[in-house]
Amino acid sequence: MVYRILSIDGGGIKGVFALQILKMIEEELGREILKKIDCFSGTSTGALIVSGISMVYEPKDLLRFYRFFAKRVFPKRTEREDIGKAKYGNEKLKRILSHVFPENPTLSDLPRHIVIPACKLSNQCEGCWYPEVYDNFDREKAKEHSLIDVALRSSAAPIYFPSYQKYIDGGVFALNPSLIALSRAIDPKAGGVDLNNIRILSIGNGINPARIEEEIDWDEKRWMEPYGNMAMLPLFALMADMGAFIPEYPLTQILGDKYCRVNAPLSVPVEMDDLSKMRVLIEGAKNLRDQNKEKWDNTLGWVERTFLL
Repeated sequence: MVYRILSIDGGGIKGVFALQILKMIEEELGREILKKIDCFSGTSTGALIVSGISMVYEPKDLLRFYRFFAKRVFPKRTEREDIGKAKYGNEKLKRILSHVFPENPTLSDLPRHIVIPACKLSNQCEGCWYPEVYDNFDREKAKEHSLIDVALRSSAAPIYFPSYQKYIDGGVFALNPSLIALSRAIDPKAGGVDLNNIRILSIGNGINPARIEEEIDWDEKRWMEPYGNMAMLPLFALMADMGAFIPEYPLTQILGDKYCRVNAPLSVPVEMDDLSKMRVLIEGAKNLRDQNKEKWDNTLGWVERTFLL
């Protein structure tokens, strides 16, 4: 029996790209694909998106939420009000999630499986910070975890937000959580799903045009200074982009044509809190369909023939 996993990358406001891709896939195939998903996996903004879909929100609803609530999560600031602190607080995001999920569900309350990574800043057993992966394969254990708390832990992006309950963004080790989701699904102590039955649709949040063409010899200060038109500081931009790329090769080797990755270049760099670039993200998704028709048709064909088999 086919077991379908939908995975969505982290990236702040760039989640608009993934939502537009999902919206277009459903519209063009004329099928309610998301109702057939067995397991949702998301990091950071991806965690927020899959949490919403798990509670039966549609991509068009979540796009509306992003447009309406983003200005509250990422308010305009003329200057850094608190030097040395994160750019934004997480109180407004928590209030928004409490509004979106008024019954404060636990992971056990979700009707389908979910996998969300976060990073624990201090692990007593290991004596160091440690990756944490939340899921609801064990329904009894999943009752211990509020969906809102887990989403806030996974989306506590360093520099942008303070830690939440001593956790930070799962993107520090799994910006693209598709490989983590596969691991939990086939783990005999978790999902116990037969590898041959798994299909993964992995959706990115747009590829920033970031590169360094010259030979470089940089110290730590230079790696942490603006460079060209990069959306982030060079070291963070590099690590974030590589984090999204890394799972693709092993998943292609393990699953072959049972794995599909959907992502596309953006026309200009987009930082995760740049609300002025929402249109760029929407257009980036539409350009994949309109300017790369062969790739888009192949994606739709894969979803229809392999994913929805």
